[in-house]
Amino acid sequence: MEETKVKQLYTSVEKTKKDSSNEELVKRKIIENTPFEVITIDGKSFGAMGSYRVTEPKETIKEVEKELKKVTWDRIVQVIMILDEVKNKVETTKNK
Repeated sequence: MEETKVKQLYTSVEKTKKDSSNEELVKRKIIENTPFEVITIDGKSFGAMGSYRVTEPKETIKEVEKELKKVTWDRIVQVIMILDEVKNKVETTKNK
């Protein structure tokens, strides 16, 4: 799995840049066979699903991947709530 540089991230993630080289410090790593990805900003990583952060920041990508691969009731409920919110946003924009 390769890391890609991100030009624009979702609302829960701010884009940051190095002052001297103008290089982006935000990286995104998709976790295969899941709806999740790992976002790394300034050396701290967290799990995200779309524009929603689903884990607390961790020191390494591996820690985040391990946490996201666990199937727990909390994670299931979290995913259902995110999907419901996304569905409501889509319905709201269709009705405008």
